[in-house]
Amino acid sequence: PRRIAASSVAKRIAEEMKTPLGDVVGYKVRFTDKTSPGATIKLMTDGILLAETQTDPHLKKYDTIIIDERLLLKRRDLRVIVTSATIDSERFAKHFASEGKPAPVFSISGRTYPVEIRYRPFEDTDEDDDKTLMDSVADAVDELEMAGRGDILVFFPGEREIREAADVLLRRHRPGTVEVLPLYARLSAEEQERVFKRSGARRIVLATNVAETSITVPGIRYVVDTGLARVKRYSYRNKVEQ
Repeated sequence: PRRIAASSVAKRIAEEMKTPLGDVVGYKVRFTDKTSPGATIKLMTDGILLAETQTDPHLKKYDTIIIDERLLLKRRDLRVIVTSATIDSERFAKHFASEGKPAPVFSISGRTYPVEIRYRPFEDTDEDDDKTLMDSVADAVDELEMAGRGDILVFFPGEREIREAADVLLRRHRPGTVEVLPLYARLSAEEQERVFKRSGARRIVLATNVAETSITVPGIRYVVDTGLARVKRYSYRNKVEQ
């Protein structure tokens, strides 16, 4: 998820600055470095940043970091910017207080849109109908396709459910009418990048919570949430996580 976030945000910033990716704004993730020697903004995963501290422990090549507060005690000239849509800003401001004064807080409001919520209980309509979760998701997608234009994002708890849903949806649609796009962490970078490329067909993105916590998928108008989540638990019998 962090690799997707680093690459997609870097591309967006480069686009807004009207510069080729890598010239002024680039990104560095595992196995991929899209930064030129003259780049001034670099987005990276926390693992890459940690690796750079091995040769540059005080991160002297940077003057601003988003986010790593551990060096502030050693580098008073370093600026740290914390960005989040969910944190308690007052508590963070007090934590990073300097000379008795809380850190400055900048509130930037985003655009909001009206949202209609439709609840469709998962239940069989008759005793002879063995309806599955995938059938319910496909029915929800059919309903949204009739509601109007726009891409659809469907949340699933894991990779297995995404593969099953992709098979069901592809069987229900004629070839070329929709583009079914899985999105989960184990996909290759090239496959993950497909969700950012628009096409003429309606896109149906099948994702784990990576799409909720790490990136913004463009063009989404409808969201289907299965209401399921994979939660790790510890089994004292076999001492493994399940």
